[in-house]
Amino acid sequence: MKALVLSDEINQFHWSVLKSVLLVLSILPLSQGILHIWQSTEGSSQIMVGFFALSLFSSLFILSFWSALQATVLKLKQQQITAFEQRIIGLYRYVPMLSLVAMMSYLVTQL
Repeated sequence: MKALVLSDEINQFHWSVLKSVLLVLSILPLSQGILHIWQSTEGSSQIMVGFFALSLFSSLFILSFWSALQATVLKLKQQQITAFEQRIIGLYRYVPMLSLVAMMSYLVTQL
């Protein structure tokens, strides 16, 4: 049975992609929590919760975009990698950006 052994560089790339995707996925529970808080408040408190949510979401979206962009443009020293593995890594590097786009489109249709 063949064991899958990844080089250290590919392993670090994998973990950076996973961290980026988890950062993107953290947007959903945060949005649901803020939406619940906003609906349970009244009047001028909603304005304050709205400003807080806007600043929090903008900073989280910027961080998510930056993290996904870093995973997309990361260069690997591909020394002993076959063409098939290069193709898989090429596709895998777009997973964080695709998850960010999917999360943003989901949130836009829900609100």
